[in-house]
Amino acid sequence: MAGRAVGARLEGAVSWGAALCIAIALRAIGVAVARKARPEAPWRELVLGSGSWRIPMTIVLVPFAFVLALGLAVGQLWCALLLAPLALFIAPWLVARGVLIPLGLPRAAYFVAWLSDWTWRADRRGGAALAAAWALCRARRPDAAVEAWVGERIERAGAGPAPSSTSAVPLRGAGIAAGAMLAAHRGDVEGARALFDSVAGLDERACPREARRVAAGWLAAEAASRGDWPAVLERAREGGGRALSLLGAVAARLLGEAPAPGALELWLRWLAAPHRRATLALVRRALAASEGAPPPQPEEPEPCAAKVAEGDLWSRAVLLHATMLLRPRGKVSGDDLRRLGGAWDAALDDERAQAELRERAQLLGASGAQAALGPLSRAVEEDLAAALRAARVPREAWDDLGGTIGRTRRRLRDELLSEVELACDALRRRVDEKRELPALSEWREWISLRAQYEAAAALAGAEFRRLAFPKVHADVCHAAVWLFNARKERAIANAMFRWLLAEAEALEDARLAGLQRGNVGCGV
Repeated sequence: MAGRAVGARLEGAVSWGAALCIAIALRAIGVAVARKARPEAPWRELVLGSGSWRIPMTIVLVPFAFVLALGLAVGQLWCALLLAPLALFIAPWLVARGVLIPLGLPRAAYFVAWLSDWTWRADRRGGAALAAAWALCRARRPDAAVEAWVGERIERAGAGPAPSSTSAVPLRGAGIAAGAMLAAHRGDVEGARALFDSVAGLDERACPREARRVAAGWLAAEAASRGDWPAVLERAREGGGRALSLLGAVAARLLGEAPAPGALELWLRWLAAPHRRATLALVRRALAASEGAPPPQPEEPEPCAAKVAEGDLWSRAVLLHATMLLRPRGKVSGDDLRRLGGAWDAALDDERAQAELRERAQLLGASGAQAALGPLSRAVEEDLAAALRAARVPREAWDDLGGTIGRTRRRLRDELLSEVELACDALRRRVDEKRELPALSEWREWISLRAQYEAAAALAGAEFRRLAFPKVHADVCHAAVWLFNARKERAIANAMFRWLLAEAEALEDARLAGLQRGNVGCGV
């Protein structure tokens, strides 16, 4: 009896829902009429209303959707015909994120995500482009025509007329994330990593939270694929969804970070996260790791070394030099540099070694030992500078290590200064000539220059920053002001101002810091 009573109530609710279908039909007619009168207005505004009417319309549609779901549960299949389009208007991003993107449908994901103004707010075009690029990455058989279509939508995310006005639509966080996702699809992992990483530098008002979450999740997954678990853990601490939470737990357990998650917590996070089949191996690896200790890393064999006779300074220096050049990238330490610099200092300053060079110079008809020592010393410094750049050895690891390393440091500093100045000159010349690039290309140029400056500062230290920053500040500020005033790209210009402000404060330059505080205060 109770079951029949419940069924009767459900059937009554469905009958009431059928009556509401008439209201939906009338609303559809009203939308069609309004579309003819206002062809530039967004569909969501026409359907749900604008301003204060959106919340009441949603309050009406959500219970109606619930009634249709009940009807579908009791076997009224016709309810699905109304429930599906209704879900697009109530929760369009959930539909795009949970259904269309996993299915690899870029066009459908784009148009559905376009409706999600509550998720993307002022960056709906960028959010729609991000959904399309993400779906393209998930497509089983991506079509070149579809890829070109997605690329065109990403370009429009930072330029062109807005749907509801004739003003330009500036590039914002979701548009940058969309460009990064397309770069990843095309195999440009380095470019995608740089673009996704740059999303965090935007003002919160210019970057939807969902764009930050997608960027953090991609960066963590890419770092996990390279085995860079410290980077994964750092991204996970920022927060960003169930998948990132699982990767953070795996990283904490593999690195032995306290408090490391227990086995039960790890399995619960795995059950809550998507892509469980792909992440199962990671969970098992984390469980197999010893509690609270990092997994043992295989030791890389040292390059083979020959025996050097006692007192043979030249052979020792050459052997250490060759050993350093044979080391894998990133494996050159401060101790290696200390030994090598000391060996070359001893060889180049040794009187007996110089006597041998004079004898050989006489046999070869050269003018003297200094004629041979000069080119040799420069060749050693060039090799050391190239090795330092390739290994990205920070300044702290090779500061004050003798005459040879000191000359290498000055050579490397001058090379880095020249390269950064050339890049700044190219940027200023293009701005002065008013040669505009698409907004995403403007952003790419800026983050490339910023990465070049920061990598050089890590190698050459504070001295490089003090010498290079006035030039960088003048040219980058000039470009940012142009982008802000003439191009109306206020979001990316504001990010450039914010970086200049942080760097001026770090270098304790009160004048430039005050200037940039005013620029940042102009908004996005």
